[in-house]
Amino acid sequence: MSAPWLPLVPEDITREWLGGVLAERYPCTTVESLEVTDILWGTGTKMMVSVGYNEAGRAHGLPDRLCVKAGLAEHRELVKFCYQTEARFFAELAPQLTLGVPHVLYAAANDEQGMVVMEDLRPAGAHICQVQQPLTRNQAAAFLDDMAALHARWWDSPALADDGELGWLMQHDPLPDEAWGDFGRGQLEPETWAHYMALPRSLGIPIALRDRETINGALQALRSFGPRGPSCVIHGDAHLGNMYLTSNGGPGFLDWQTTRRGHWAHDVTYFYISALDPLDRRAWEKDLIAGYLAALARHGVASPPNEAEAWQAIRAHVVYGLFYWMVNPVEWQLEENNAATAPRFGWAAVDLDAPPLGAL
Repeated sequence: MSAPWLPLVPEDITREWLGGVLAERYPCTTVESLEVTDILWGTGTKMMVSVGYNEAGRAHGLPDRLCVKAGLAEHRELVKFCYQTEARFFAELAPQLTLGVPHVLYAAANDEQGMVVMEDLRPAGAHICQVQQPLTRNQAAAFLDDMAALHARWWDSPALADDGELGWLMQHDPLPDEAWGDFGRGQLEPETWAHYMALPRSLGIPIALRDRETINGALQALRSFGPRGPSCVIHGDAHLGNMYLTSNGGPGFLDWQTTRRGHWAHDVTYFYISALDPLDRRAWEKDLIAGYLAALARHGVASPPNEAEAWQAIRAHVVYGLFYWMVNPVEWQLEENNAATAPRFGWAAVDLDAPPLGAL
């Protein structure tokens, strides 16, 4: 990607800047008015704006309500790789995929920032998913089908090598040795762990799964299992808060800040356990996973995992979602979200006899 100048604070997002970047793709466009309607602060800041265009912009059919997403808060420097990854995903990978994703008008990254200008999904009737509203069976199957299409596109591809076309994507690691693994390791410190185990989220998790050392052991086992492959491009953070349903009920993936090279079972396990009511998950999971494996073949994977391989991989990956929802800071997710989601992984571990309860 080129390295354009990109805003670093909300005040830098002016109608002149927005009009200039839109004109690169939509010739002669000018932004005549720009009103900030809301700013949603988070890991990535979302600035919601209402825009008025000149005649050329209107002729291009540009939406008048947009979301400008980037690192615009004080913590930008700590996680700027997330914004850069998302911008590169939309600029380079999304055009090669058939998934449900927002309409992106501009995406760019430089050494300090990554920025995406996309449609505001709400005027078209899209519904942002929430953990308090688990998916139906058909909805879950539709998301898994799109997930299979994503995974199949670069399934065990040479492009995923460190020196390959997609070598810029980080390798997924549940507890990386590098600096970005400091958070996970810090959450395993005894005092920090005790703090989170005293919060409401822990009350719905079986006591045997609240042990710090056994969770750490299962994470280390996953670190050994995941790199065995097969490798593909994964979403990386496929929980309901990062997904939406279109006005006609179709699946959409909203947030791509954690796109990685990794094992398919990371996405699948993290998604279906967190997205379903535990009783529905228990009743539907065999058919849903069979449907995902069939979708891999339909989307072009010559030799998808067999049923035994798939369930071993899923069991290995349960601990990732369990751990990170157990120690999720309330600054990142409301406690009601953590309390709804962490027990879903706990009881999945029980049902599947998955680490840290059972051995692989």
